[in-house]
Amino acid sequence: MFNQKEIQEIFAFINDNPDAKIYLGADSQRSKHKKVKFVTVLVVYQKDKSKIFKDICYEKVTDAKLSRPFNRMMREVSLITELYTLLEDILIDRDFEVHIDVNPNEGEGSNVAYNAAKGMVWGMIGVQPITKPDAWAASHCADRFTKDKR
Repeated sequence: MFNQKEIQEIFAFINDNPDAKIYLGADSQRSKHKKVKFVTVLVVYQKDKSKIFKDICYEKVTDAKLSRPFNRMMREVSLITELYTLLEDILIDRDFEVHIDVNPNEGEGSNVAYNAAKGMVWGMIGVQPITKPDAWAASHCADRFTKDKR
C-alpha cells in the first residue's frame, strides 16, 4: 500500500486541486508463477491538471478455480477500501467515485464476486461503486499498469 510519503503527496495534490474529481480503482493480473500483480490507483482529475497515483504489490494466487476469481476480485476491493481508509479525512467532503473491476454479466469470470464486491464497498465506504463497463479507473487505468513490465 502507499507509504507515508506518497500519502502526503496525495493529500497535497488533492488540497492544491479542490475542484478535482477523485476516482479510486484496482485491477490485477495473474502471472505464470502463481503470483498476482495488484495495482491500486487514485486518479485526481480536472480539466487542466490531473494525476494518477499508483501502488503495485504482488501476492500469491488463492483462487481454487482460476476461471472464477472470487478471492482475487475481493482482494482488489479490499485494496481500494484500505486506500479509502488512509485518505478518508480528505475524501469525505470531496467528489469521488469507487470503480471496481467486476462484471454484472453472469457469463464473465469476475461476476462471481459482483454482489459481494458491491456490498463490501457499500458497507466499508458507504458509496455505490461503479462497475464494468463504466469502471474505467479500474478497467483501464489500473489495468494498464498491471500489463506494464516495469
